Amino acid sequence: MNKLFEYIRTHYVSRYWILLIDTVSSVISTLFVFSLLNNYAEKFIIDYTYPEICVISLLVSLMAFILFRTYQGVIRYTTMKEMWRVFFAACFKGVAIFSVLGVVSAIFDIHMPVLNIVLACTLDGMLTLLFLIAIRIVISNLYVIILSSGPLRKDVMNVLIYGDSSDSVSSFNYMEKSRAAKYRCVGFVNMEESKGPKELCGLPVYNIKSENDFARVVLNRNVRALIFPTNVTASKEKDRLIPYAVDRHIQVMVNPSLHQFGEAGANQPREVKIEDLLGRDEIHINEFVIKQFFTDKVVIVTGGAGSIGGQLCRILSDMPIRKLILMDIAETPMHSMQLELRNYSPRVEKKFVMVDVRDRGRLDYMFAKYRPNIVFHAAAYKHVPMMESNPIEAVTTNVKGTMNIVDCAVKYNVEKFIMISTDKAVNPTNVMGASKRIAETYVQTTGEEIVAKRIKGKTKFITTRFGNVLGSNGSVIPLFKEQIAKGGPITVTDPRITRYFMTIPEACRLVLEAATMGEGSDIFVFDMGEPVLINDLAKRMIMLSGLELGKDIDIEYVGLRPGEKLYEELLKNEENTLPTEHDRIFRAKVREYNYEDLVQKLNRLLEVAATMKKDDTVAHMKAIVPEYISENSRYARLDGGGYLKS
Repeated sequence: MNKLFEYIRTHYVSRYWILLIDTVSSVISTLFVFSLLNNYAEKFIIDYTYPEICVISLLVSLMAFILFRTYQGVIRYTTMKEMWRVFFAACFKGVAIFSVLGVVSAIFDIHMPVLNIVLACTLDGMLTLLFLIAIRIVISNLYVIILSSGPLRKDVMNVLIYGDSSDSVSSFNYMEKSRAAKYRCVGFVNMEESKGPKELCGLPVYNIKSENDFARVVLNRNVRALIFPTNVTASKEKDRLIPYAVDRHIQVMVNPSLHQFGEAGANQPREVKIEDLLGRDEIHINEFVIKQFFTDKVVIVTGGAGSIGGQLCRILSDMPIRKLILMDIAETPMHSMQLELRNYSPRVEKKFVMVDVRDRGRLDYMFAKYRPNIVFHAAAYKHVPMMESNPIEAVTTNVKGTMNIVDCAVKYNVEKFIMISTDKAVNPTNVMGASKRIAETYVQTTGEEIVAKRIKGKTKFITTRFGNVLGSNGSVIPLFKEQIAKGGPITVTDPRITRYFMTIPEACRLVLEAATMGEGSDIFVFDMGEPVLINDLAKRMIMLSGLELGKDIDIEYVGLRPGEKLYEELLKNEENTLPTEHDRIFRAKVREYNYEDLVQKLNRLLEVAATMKKDDTVAHMKAIVPEYISENSRYARLDGGGYLKS
């Protein structure tokens, strides 16, 4: 018996069985309607036999269901989208039967009362729709009933769902029908007084005014988990409710987005991550336009094994592109990406190429071989303290590497070039930010020259700027997790330090959106939301770990690192940006450079970097980017231009 319930729980009804059931039901509907009307009015339909009507209904029904793909959905997860497909299929069937009968009657001179047939086909379509909806409701409810009465329900976990919105109801419905059968919802929970319903889906709605109220509900209903709908975790109320749950060792979980249900591994609620607690609204992009833009394209991603580059490659693998070329110099991360993507989306051809962006000859060979349409340039050194100690590497990789990629893009007629930049390029205070700003100027100025037709080429250059990326290699989240696992302390540079944060998927979605928008020489700035105190971030991670600050683990303040500042520049404001058609993407207003003068200065910078003289190299960077003023750095003494003059 256990095996039977496990099989029912983990398997779906075959789409071919659904097609068969739908078709049989449709033919029965037709037969029932036509026979009923014939019996009601003698000779209602003349010169047609029931077998002929059944054959016509069979062929038309198959055509309708295949055309509208009514059989492709998972019945237990039937949504309004699937219901609309069923509705249109039923309408199509009614119209099609009328058309077929009309054509056949005209060809074979068969007498047919037109009004009678219109009535019959209309009733047939309505009854077919009723049958199809009823089948889905019955199967869906049978699935829930079988699992509810089965032995698998002995080990269920009682949970509360946050909110009384439609998303909360959807979370409840999907939880009841999905493979997440080990969760039993015992009620819904709201904060403060609510004017909403006292009962939802047959379950009570609890209004929590204090921690004692929550404790009482947890005890009375034996609650072991609190589940948030995905979009609700951005609300302020969760800041009070989550600590209540954590203090009582109640699991805090979040349901996957509704579009994820049915995907492998996406049916189970997951534990709340720190990204869910940033108070950010969900980012929406125009997927249709993006997929249309990338159709049949050859795409190169430099830094393809990195955090941003790797996520771009994962997303692009799901796009209708023709070929994806991942370029990186890091062998082990590239090997990991190859293992991950090798069997993923086999329709897209993938190449994993070890390339150093500083090697112009190797880049020339790769561009000539693959002839890319789109280039995403994500390869760069990005860690502020490391580049502060190694300015030569910052220049050779971030500046020279970008120049090499840009020149190859122009030479081999790449359609669009998208550079991944950083908020630290805005009024830079460190070597890393300055090197990225210099790279931006070359990308921007080259694009302007092409637009003005002073350089022969067709490449449209786009630069995207955004702030810190949560979960990227070397970011604070993995560092804090490691420190918490070791028992602490968590190291924070300064209790006042703030940063703008964005998750890797958020950043990559906006990069793809910006790629479709740019028309040449554009710098796009992403709306990063509100700045986050790193100190608060550390405290929230301690809370999610079920630990108590000051008792189980401490926070230690270690001081600002070289080149680091307390507050990042606000990227999006009315003074330095213009709006675009996307409410989270803005076009930056930056000063323009003379191309010949810039190239001369950049070549001189590379010559100086080749001498391995750090101070001279940084001084030339400051000459190219006048707004580069060092902060908390040994290079602050070079500010003002006096060093180069001496």
